[in-house]
Amino acid sequence: MSKRTRMLILKKKKVFLLIGILSFLCFISAIGFLLFYDYYPVESRVSNVERYASSDSSDYTTVGWLRVQGTNIDYPVIYAPDYDLSMKTDDFVWTEVSSDRLLNKVNIIGHNILNLSTHPLVTSENHKRFEQLMSFVYLDFVKENKYIQYTFQDKNYIYKIFSISFVDHDDIGLYAFEDYTKDEMNDYIQQSLQDSIFEFDIDVDEDDKIISLVTCTRMFGYGNDIEFRVDARLVREGEMKMNYGVQKSDKYQEIDDIMKGGENNV
Repeated sequence: MSKRTRMLILKKKKVFLLIGILSFLCFISAIGFLLFYDYYPVESRVSNVERYASSDSSDYTTVGWLRVQGTNIDYPVIYAPDYDLSMKTDDFVWTEVSSDRLLNKVNIIGHNILNLSTHPLVTSENHKRFEQLMSFVYLDFVKENKYIQYTFQDKNYIYKIFSISFVDHDDIGLYAFEDYTKDEMNDYIQQSLQDSIFEFDIDVDEDDKIISLVTCTRMFGYGNDIEFRVDARLVREGEMKMNYGVQKSDKYQEIDDIMKGGENNV
C-alpha cells in the first residue's frame, strides 16, 4: 500500500470519527433539550392567592388563581354564591363550586364585556377580564398557546388544551359539586371533542382531570344563549410540556363564515 493511499485512509477515518462525534453531540443535545425544555413553565401564584385572599369580604372567597398562556388572564378565582357577579367587574374570574380538593372537572367563568363581535380582537390591552379568551377562536393563536395554569390549595397545576367550542349554556354543566363518574367524564370528553372547532394532537380519557374556561359570546348574535368554552386536561405525571399539533375541524367552517360576513368589533 502506498503512502498516499495510507494518508487517504487516515483522513477518511478522521472524517468518519468527526462525523460520529458531532452526531453523538447532536444526540446528547436533543436528549438534553427534551429533558429540560418546558414550553409553558410554572409561575407560582400561591403567594398571589394568599395576598388576594387577605382582602376577602363576606361577599366572596378566593379559592385559586388562573393563568392562561398567550393572554393577560392572570386573575384570582373567587367563589361568591350569594353575590351578584354582574355588578363586580374587576380583574377576576369565578367558580360556581367550592371544594377543599381538586375535582376532576373544574369550571371557571369570567366576564366578556368588550370582545363580543363576530371579529374578536386578539390580546387587546383594553381587555381586563375574560375577553382575551376569545383569542382562541383563531388557529394561528392556538398553534402557539395551548396551556392553562390553575393554582389551587397551594399547588400549581398545568393543563393542556384539547377542545375549543361554542356551546349552549344549558349544556355546559357549571354546577358539579362532586367528581364526575368515569361514564360522565367519558360522555363529556366525547361531546367536547365533537363540538370542538379544532382538532388537537393530544389524547384525553375518563381518568384525566379537566378544567373548562367559559365566557359569553355574541358570535351567533344577541338572541341566543351560546357560550365560548376552552377545555383542557391536566398534564399527566411524567408528561412533558411541549407544543403539539392542531388543525381546524369540520366545525370551524361555520365560525369562519360568520367571521367573514359579520360585523366589526365594538
